[in-house]
Amino acid sequence: MRKESIALTSIRGFAALWVVGLHFDLNMGLVGYKLWPGLVHYGYAGVDIFFILSGFILTTVYRGLEWRGVGRFLTRRAFRIYPMHWAVIAGMLLIWVDAYLRFGVHNQEQQLRWLPVFSLMLQPLIYHRLMWNAVSWSVGIEVICYILFPIAIMRLRVAPIWVLAGVIVALAGLEHHIQIYDLYVWGDGAVARGLVGFGLGMALRLLSEKIADPSRLVASVIELIALGCIVVAASIGQGPYIPLFAGLLIVALSWESGIVAWALNARWCFWLGRISYSVYLTHEEMIGLVWPHFPATRLPFSHRVDGIVWTLMVLGLVLALSTVTWYCIEEPFRKLGGWLGRRVEERPVARLADSASLIRPTSRGAV
Repeated sequence: MRKESIALTSIRGFAALWVVGLHFDLNMGLVGYKLWPGLVHYGYAGVDIFFILSGFILTTVYRGLEWRGVGRFLTRRAFRIYPMHWAVIAGMLLIWVDAYLRFGVHNQEQQLRWLPVFSLMLQPLIYHRLMWNAVSWSVGIEVICYILFPIAIMRLRVAPIWVLAGVIVALAGLEHHIQIYDLYVWGDGAVARGLVGFGLGMALRLLSEKIADPSRLVASVIELIALGCIVVAASIGQGPYIPLFAGLLIVALSWESGIVAWALNARWCFWLGRISYSVYLTHEEMIGLVWPHFPATRLPFSHRVDGIVWTLMVLGLVLALSTVTWYCIEEPFRKLGGWLGRRVEERPVARLADSASLIRPTSRGAV
């Protein structure tokens, strides 16, 4: 298992912030504050970057996955995503009960009958609407990708370069089509969106491993071109190309020799990447929790400045809360998942060894 790539972890944090920026802009727009037109409009592409990055990183770490290691892989994945998801559910339930008992509030998007399905993150497959913590739809798609990953990696890793190149071209075309026509967050469209991005990340990793790493200068040029194209595409309204350029950037960052990778090795970037999952899961709920008690209208500045200051204040709370949940929930359960995963993997081997000892002929029975 390879060591963690700091640059790839860091870029995950910026993708999460892009999504957060979009949701802040949308939520604040509903109450009369238009904050950051332009770049944040394509913050939804951060989710597609997550899919590509997830496929890329898991292929890097589990390229040699065999059937006896599937239990360990799925155990580690489950302990990576579900504990934090359930912690958010617990917090939302407390808020729901308080609002219901005190004010009789009944939110149609937070019906208790949906909770079991939502807890298992199966909502993208069952309900064609967003419910409870809406942003978790993409994590539900990730669960499907995790289940299919063992089969996919065992087939793709033996594919020759020309096959991988063909897969990348096909998936890149599908990714572009999805960004234009089928940008769903539930149902079959959402599943296709996740599988295409995840598969594209897998194929990019496998192909890049077959090609020699370039020099520091070439890596830096590719990084800067890819990053510049992402910014330009978002600026001129060509959002469907963003995931494709992001895939190129991810490949370049994996070489860990360019100037952008060097910048992303900063400790604060790495910290942002590590807490990105908590940031992603908690930011919408933090917005809904803070606004009724302290809206931006209570700030003493101009209308636009009030919106920006309030957003930065709430974002600071999200980052602080995410840091706490990383140390108290994500990291402990990640380690527990690793320990349990090793036990799951060792058990079949131990049973096989016991079976072999039972059928081994004794010296008396030997011919």
